[in-house]
Amino acid sequence: MPSFPTTPDDPRLDGWYHTIELGNGLVSKGVYDHRPVAGCYGLPESLAGLRVLDVGTADGFFAFEMERRGANKVVAMDLATVGDCDWLPRMRPKIAWAGHDASWPRRFRMAHAMRGSNVEYHFGSVYELSPYMFGTFDLVFCGSLLLHLQNPLKALTSIRSVTRSMAIIETTVDAEMEKRNPDAPVLSFGSPGKEDTPGRDNVYWVYTTAALRRMLEYADFAVTEAQPLFELSQYGPTGSAVVAHTATPLGSPNAG
Repeated sequence: MPSFPTTPDDPRLDGWYHTIELGNGLVSKGVYDHRPVAGCYGLPESLAGLRVLDVGTADGFFAFEMERRGANKVVAMDLATVGDCDWLPRMRPKIAWAGHDASWPRRFRMAHAMRGSNVEYHFGSVYELSPYMFGTFDLVFCGSLLLHLQNPLKALTSIRSVTRSMAIIETTVDAEMEKRNPDAPVLSFGSPGKEDTPGRDNVYWVYTTAALRRMLEYADFAVTEAQPLFELSQYGPTGSAVVAHTATPLGSPNAG
């Protein structure tokens, strides 16, 4: 078998988290295809000259997308294995397999090589982020991560510490809760009725957009702009992205 897939039926294209165009007509078969919704996150069309960070990059779709939009430098980071996720203590004895599951970095590296990418890839936890780790960034992107974290506010303050101008944070929202409480900073905890054991799915929080914006304010972002809700796939879930600025919005006449 060649070092990389060369035909669409290659089994190494199966089971990805992200759908990613790999070149030569090959596309990974991801659980989520973000290509139709990439414009829903508030990403500037051009990132020329900017230094950007993709937190929780998984297979790398958004890191490669930001590279495609012309970012001067893209740094992508994620955990080394599924076992490194923010699991409850009760779950760790039950997920021994996850300590050896390095599918994210393996798929990222394959996509990186096949695309001829220059994205810089590192292992690390969002909780550990600081200017001493990778420096600071004009734009920090974080998608579909907060729902999996036991301490999302700590994660956002860590993201704020490396954000010079702008962060884009996206997470799952409860569409019905959003309709009932459009202006209320409400969070729903856990996945009742969906798990046979609390914590099995590593999902802790479902937000309203107002809750995400309030949390970003507590993390010391000065201005937040909610984007319209969108469906991550035909089966859901509903995503909400917020563009957060440290002070003057990036690209405005007064931006430094």
